[in-house]
Amino acid sequence: MLLILLNQTVNGIIIDVRTREPVPYAAVEVDGRGTYADEKGFFSLNLPHPGTYTLKVSALGYEDYERKINVKDVLSVKVYLKPSAIRLKEEVVTARRETFRKDFSLNIQQNISRYRLLPSPFEKDLMRIIQVQPGVVFTSDFSGRFSVRGSAPFENLTILDGMYLYNPYHLGSFVSIFDGDVINRFQFLKGGYTARYGNATGSIIYAELREGNYQETRFTTVISPLTTKVMLEGPISSKSSFIFNIRRSYIAEVLDMMGINFPYYFYDITGKLTYNFSDITMGSLSFINSQDNFTFQDILDVNWGNRGTSFIFKTILGNLLYRSYISYTGNSIEMNFLRGVFRVDNNFDIFSVRNIFDYIGPQWSSTFGVDLAVISGYYNSNLIGIPQYTEGTPMVASVFSEWKREWKKLTFNAGLRGNYYRLRSNKYNKDHWSIEPRFNLKYFVREDLALKLAAGLYYQYAIAITNPQLQISSFYYWVAPYGRIDPVSNIHIIAGIEGIPSFGNFDINLFVKPYLFTATVNMYPDITNIEESILMPAEAFSWGIDVWFQNNWLDFAYTLMFAYNRAENEEYWKRAEWDRRHTLNITAHGKALGGQVGMKFTYATGNPYTDILARYLYISPGPFGYHDFIIWVDMFSDRNAMTMPDYRRIDVYYEKPISCAGFWKFCTPVKGGSLGFGIINLFNFKNLFIRFYDYSTNPPTRREIYQIPLTPYFQLRFSF
Repeated sequence: MLLILLNQTVNGIIIDVRTREPVPYAAVEVDGRGTYADEKGFFSLNLPHPGTYTLKVSALGYEDYERKINVKDVLSVKVYLKPSAIRLKEEVVTARRETFRKDFSLNIQQNISRYRLLPSPFEKDLMRIIQVQPGVVFTSDFSGRFSVRGSAPFENLTILDGMYLYNPYHLGSFVSIFDGDVINRFQFLKGGYTARYGNATGSIIYAELREGNYQETRFTTVISPLTTKVMLEGPISSKSSFIFNIRRSYIAEVLDMMGINFPYYFYDITGKLTYNFSDITMGSLSFINSQDNFTFQDILDVNWGNRGTSFIFKTILGNLLYRSYISYTGNSIEMNFLRGVFRVDNNFDIFSVRNIFDYIGPQWSSTFGVDLAVISGYYNSNLIGIPQYTEGTPMVASVFSEWKREWKKLTFNAGLRGNYYRLRSNKYNKDHWSIEPRFNLKYFVREDLALKLAAGLYYQYAIAITNPQLQISSFYYWVAPYGRIDPVSNIHIIAGIEGIPSFGNFDINLFVKPYLFTATVNMYPDITNIEESILMPAEAFSWGIDVWFQNNWLDFAYTLMFAYNRAENEEYWKRAEWDRRHTLNITAHGKALGGQVGMKFTYATGNPYTDILARYLYISPGPFGYHDFIIWVDMFSDRNAMTMPDYRRIDVYYEKPISCAGFWKFCTPVKGGSLGFGIINLFNFKNLFIRFYDYSTNPPTRREIYQIPLTPYFQLRFSF
């Protein structure tokens, strides 16, 4: 460290001149000394003595950059790269190899534009990208829930510009609250993630809103049968920009014209304001507000949503990149069934502060940070006159540090995360300490082939309450650990092989995930003590393998997964509700008929469920020979002992660039437009959703409801 302090140092951050977003893994050279920027575009390079040097920067898809710099002690610079229309093959190979060396897994960083043609009646969306990833198992067409490598769906954490969103999906699996047009980049971390990430035992979706256009004001609109979206962005001054996006669904209105009463709608409002104080210091304010509403006669009234705002500050302090996040997120759910026979009101608000320091050295790099989250929430329910009310203000404080070292054939990352959880509520006091050691290593057998190993301990301080058999739900009721319910904790062990040969990229991983503690919903709680018995401790274990291959036009993802759990009142292990075993997704895209075509094929084995095997008549005898009541009682199979039929679906999409002149004569000058057509479930496969019995007949008749049938749609997009 003393040697570093004595040397001269040039630090900087590399930015796309159009989008003002970081350019990851750019090559940096100063008079023969070289390094690479990290995934945030940050670089640091030591020089032998003060003086004038030539700084050169190059990156895939950008023009080469060169300038003279005068270094005395520590110099911080900001480099703006101009996009280039020409991409040489050598550049592509070099950039792919650097990503391969730097990232533990190639497909952590998701390319949103690559998945633009995934068929969907909505716009490009993060949910569609996640669904086709290896290790991911979805529940049904009608739910946003998904399992990652055997974890329960509630163990997935979504972070948007520092905001923690716990119900980020609308009704159905087509769309989340994230519009791909306003997302700059996102990482999907399926497991084995480093110490900087906490409070998630399944997976992490880490997304960033992009900055608005700095050169011109642009207006974009997208129209489809189910949604309408408008987006406005542009410069405020030479140092600042804005982007604002609003989207609303018209599902209820469209179905009403078809004679179907489905009174549901959602809306999203998202935006970001950015100001550059200097070349190396910037601040931004992000916000989101999403809401879902479903009201069906006097039977059901439910609404849920997410609202949040965050302030982000970034600067370079000496040879450190400093980032600070201050955020508030509100997650709320209200449900009223049969005029209050069953009512739930749940709020889960999070105030968080996060500070991160990154250092990049010639041989090693390190990260240190502090997280503080204060949760203000309550869970209020009334089930047939039986009330439950839980509230409190838990706090989670964390400190983390990780170190990364690169050798010629080995990259090693080790980290440690410490947490303190404190709950003070109207009924409970709880304190919990935890230490989470983690490490990743990658050994390069050849320049294009590597072996990988990761292991770590993970804790989660948010517990979900939901009916595990209710597959249509896309949301959860959230509570913090209380009473005898501890935080969810598990161990991730991942071993794999990854390569970047000339014919494409591939990644094969074996994963094992034993749980130290988890919690499950008690379907038969003690009605005299609902609060203590609604959740109960459980055990869980999962293992499997996932395979990924990608080239210029094809994506292949296969998952083999085994997931079991056992509640404390169960003697034997049971299959988890998301234990589908085999899941295969193949997506393809290319040019045809003057436009772009896309296709997605999905096959999955059926998910387990609990079936009704028989029923019997229960008669309660009363005095004098009368019967107090007579009811039919169902006899169920063992939990999740039955399996649904296999799932199959093929979706197709075609998109063609168009000019708006043929639509509106006053719309010039147009920046870009497209018209798209698609078909969901092209061959109309009958994928079973649920089985139930109609007791209006004697004997009862078993009925079946199927998932989404053949559904055509169109989409019209213009940008001015």
